[in-house]
Amino acid sequence: MDTELLYGQGFDVHAEVGQRLYGRARPLIAGARRRGYVGYISRKAFSSEPVRATHVVTALSAPLFKKSDIKSGIKTTLPMNAQIQAVAHTEHLLEVAGKGFIHRAHIRRVSLDAPQDYAEVAGRFLGRPYIWGGTGAAGVDCSGLVQMALAACDIDAPRDADQQEKKLGKLVDQASLRRGDLVFWPGHVGIMETKSRLLHANAHHMVVAREPLKKAIQRIGSPRSIKRL
Repeated sequence: MDTELLYGQGFDVHAEVGQRLYGRARPLIAGARRRGYVGYISRKAFSSEPVRATHVVTALSAPLFKKSDIKSGIKTTLPMNAQIQAVAHTEHLLEVAGKGFIHRAHIRRVSLDAPQDYAEVAGRFLGRPYIWGGTGAAGVDCSGLVQMALAACDIDAPRDADQQEKKLGKLVDQASLRRGDLVFWPGHVGIMETKSRLLHANAHHMVVAREPLKKAIQRIGSPRSIKRL
């Protein structure tokens, strides 16, 4: 797996290959000019009708109910940053076009201000499994965690750690670390939760974990760079 696409994310089809479609993923943030991953998706996962997003999922895993009733049973779940089109609503639930019903507590309007503290958003993923290429539905990898936390705050970020290191923020010294700084190693990235504690999805713990930066450095080695947004 290269990466995981989210519900409502744009995908430009370049060719049809049997039951798969070959194309390029679009960025999650509207207006971003960055070029996304190229690869294959199942034809079953694709709709030729674009989602005209009215809301964005803010919960880690938002249940999609069968009916306009939280006791009606769950059809599926949608991960954070999934984009939905609401076609009708009640006091507490919105109908997602052709899919089911989602609770207002698990979404926000795309027109509303996004949260600002991406370190807090990353902290919500604590304990989630580490999955190579994951962006949240079942788990995340290191750069997926960073990308999803930033996307929740309407900040566009490349998908891979080396691309993030190149494109995001400005270099700072390790001595001046603070909350929100991104710490990069070759092939790995984490977010500082405090000036001394790191949040990162990693294959050592096999989950999104928090640990002292010093301990991570003892295991991984000295960071290649530290960037501040």
